[in-house]
Amino acid sequence: MTIKSVRIYYYPDDKGVERKLSQTYWAFTEWYERRLKPIREQLRGPEAKGVNIVNFMLREDPAHCWRRDEWARRANSFEYSCVFDCSSLLDQPPIENIARLMRMTAEIASKAPWPQVTAVGRALAVPLTEAERESLLPYLQWPRTVGKTGNLLTRRRARGNG
Repeated sequence: MTIKSVRIYYYPDDKGVERKLSQTYWAFTEWYERRLKPIREQLRGPEAKGVNIVNFMLREDPAHCWRRDEWARRANSFEYSCVFDCSSLLDQPPIENIARLMRMTAEIASKAPWPQVTAVGRALAVPLTEAERESLLPYLQWPRTVGKTGNLLTRRRARGNG
């Protein structure tokens, strides 16, 4: 298998904040697939047999961290769970938060025991170019008009269901 998706999950203590963060930042996963395509060969290998996702689980409550601050394999993913102040994402523009999250997750991925995840980390460590920032901005807005979620919303609106 090949790693096809890198996901960042947000688990603040406040459900309203969780909803806002998920709506604002979830589509980064879809946008980020662009960075994975050029390194596809680095994302394959026997270590990734049956695995196609890298998950970063950011949790405010340490009691909810599964294997806190360590990498583990879980179902079809490589997963890292850590304590993170999710409310810190409310103070800055989403594009700046994504740049910060990319640096943070790149550092975490660089310490993973699997070469596929360290390759993801190297891709995360590359700063966003101006062109990438521009292409990413529509993915960080809600309601979204780009990507899979945006296309679904557009279709629902056209049918009068959204």
